[in-house]
Amino acid sequence: MRNPRILVLDKAPELRDQVADVVDDVRPRPEVLTCQWVDDLDDILTEQGPVDVLVAGPSMGDGNGLAQLRLVHDELPAVPMVLAFDRRPRAQLRDLLQVGAIDLLRLPVHDKKLLESLERALELARRLEPPAPVITAAPAVAANPAGSLVRTPGQVLTVASATGGCGKTFMATNLGYYLARHSGKRVCVIDLDLQFGEVSTALRLKPRFTIYDALQREDSEEGDLAEHIEEYLVAHESGVSVLAAPKDPSEADRISSPDVTRIIEAARQHFDFVVVDTPSALTEIVLAAFEGAERLFVMATLDLPSVRNLGVFLTTLEKLKVPTDNVRLVLNKAESDVGIEVSQVEKLFPQGFEAVLPYAKEVSRSINLGMPVMAASPNSEVSRNMVPMMSALLPEGHLARMAPAAEVAGEGFLGRLFHRPQSHAS
Repeated sequence: MRNPRILVLDKAPELRDQVADVVDDVRPRPEVLTCQWVDDLDDILTEQGPVDVLVAGPSMGDGNGLAQLRLVHDELPAVPMVLAFDRRPRAQLRDLLQVGAIDLLRLPVHDKKLLESLERALELARRLEPPAPVITAAPAVAANPAGSLVRTPGQVLTVASATGGCGKTFMATNLGYYLARHSGKRVCVIDLDLQFGEVSTALRLKPRFTIYDALQREDSEEGDLAEHIEEYLVAHESGVSVLAAPKDPSEADRISSPDVTRIIEAARQHFDFVVVDTPSALTEIVLAAFEGAERLFVMATLDLPSVRNLGVFLTTLEKLKVPTDNVRLVLNKAESDVGIEVSQVEKLFPQGFEAVLPYAKEVSRSINLGMPVMAASPNSEVSRNMVPMMSALLPEGHLARMAPAAEVAGEGFLGRLFHRPQSHAS
């Protein structure tokens, strides 16, 4: 019978060293493994064999890390998980339960307390069925004919419009949030409005790097873009990762359509869904984002210029031989008594609108909060009207439901666990 195995998932070695020290006198003595990235788990478990307990360290304490841990728990439900974070995670208790956490420790933690937690986890593991020897971690993987695991590139979902102010960024951020929240998959939003991107502003993020920096790295001698793309992303508390637009509009001129294609393909290697927010134009840059997209959401508002330009936009797509089978129309900011009715617009576009969204003050409020409206005001009319359109994108078997009215980040029981004020990462 083999000795039990504890896997420490964290970028830094300190937690792994402490775990190894405290279990030194446990018999049978557990073997302590370490892994820095979720994407490496598959290889480690294939080479080393199954593990009995997983300890997730501080690098997994943000929204993106918790989303990845949910995927690990889905694949290894019989492996107890201990969370050891240096700050209170910006999540609700339900999110921790969804990752299979049996204990939550605040670092630095005393050796005795850590040992007690690990012994409980090991005892629980003994009572459960042995875990599967190989897990499938995000992004999605599939078996090739030889029987080994190969990555399945993520889906590309592009948001566009012919007129400014139609709510493309609003749609992209809510789409990203909904998929991350309800699919359990990894989601990346790419801000392709290279001159005046607003994704970071809408989510109140302060990205250190941008798409321009990522491309500069590719041109250097330090490796290919697909290998390093995640180093240039910034995580939002909702679990969505963002690749920001350039900080300087002049840098947009140095980015070409082949660059855009490489960026999207690199993101697809790491994420299950890649949501692309584009500017209001039909440039080569934008057309590169259309190519290969599983869905193209085209936004319009309830006014004559926007409706007219929507017709021109769709006609132009046909002339450019851009496939229109996956085009989905969305009518945003719909109001009554503005001189044009929704029914009149619907008659002009026989393919119909995937969603008709009302003008709502909750949208402005959510932007000021730095949260998608589906997270900030999930029970609002505008949030409910987006659900059918977005739930059609969920993997088969996932339940499409709205989150409760509380925001993603909340106080209550989780706050009391840590007995200290919430600290916000910049």
